[in-house]
Amino acid sequence: MPMTAVAAGQETVTWADGTVEGVSDAYVRLSAPANITGLPSLSVPVGHDTAGLPIGMQLLGPPLGESLLLRVGHASEQTGPAHDLAPATRAALC
Repeated sequence: MPMTAVAAGQETVTWADGTVEGVSDAYVRLSAPANITGLPSLSVPVGHDTAGLPIGMQLLGPPLGESLLLRVGHASEQTGPAHDLAPATRAALC
């Protein structure tokens, strides 16, 4: 996703350059390539914004590369910011 969660009922997002985009379009824009091509994708937690909302990173794998993608995602989670959180907090992020 190009942004963290928006307020419930919010219909548009205004980017730093003044561009206005529908929330659904903003959320789908970066996930659509994997959906259209059929490439495996995975989202892993990478931290939090200043409001405490989770930030994720989308990983794309090669065709039939699910096992590679899962290994990379697992390594990211073991070494990334979520690794240092208490187990209950970490479980809530995943």
